Amino acid sequence: MSKPLKHSALKLFSLTFLFLFFISAESKETIALQKYLTNIEIVKDYQDRKVGLMFRERLADNSGMFFIWDRKKIQCMWMKNTLIPLSVAYIGDTGEIIGIYDMVPLSKISVCSEEPVLYALEVNQGWFDKNDFHAGDFINIKTLLQNDN
Repeated sequence: MSKPLKHSALKLFSLTFLFLFFISAESKETIALQKYLTNIEIVKDYQDRKVGLMFRERLADNSGMFFIWDRKKIQCMWMKNTLIPLSVAYIGDTGEIIGIYDMVPLSKISVCSEEPVLYALEVNQGWFDKNDFHAGDFINIKTLLQNDN
């Protein structure tokens, strides 16, 4: 095969790969949290975020707390005065789950997002694994926010 033909074939292969990559990225399905959690508390003001799930003795299996911050930045949470073992997912403004972390009850150690985020979801520890949620999955933020108004 001649050099120009090899170059053209390689270019065509690269373009095809990029096209298929973008199609698969665009077709990623968003998850409606309401199908998994029947009770989602939405906290968006400073005082509610500060208290979070502190002092509660249990959280129902179908419940979670969705945090909304005023601006996108590295967010941190801790478990001071929180008795329930929780997991937290940090979620970007597009709805992408950036990271999921297990939290230790009563710990004062901050667990921070790896990149700037606007949202977080706290649920019972193990809930994300049980429901097959992973970093890279997308949550339908629009529907969640519309239901809050």
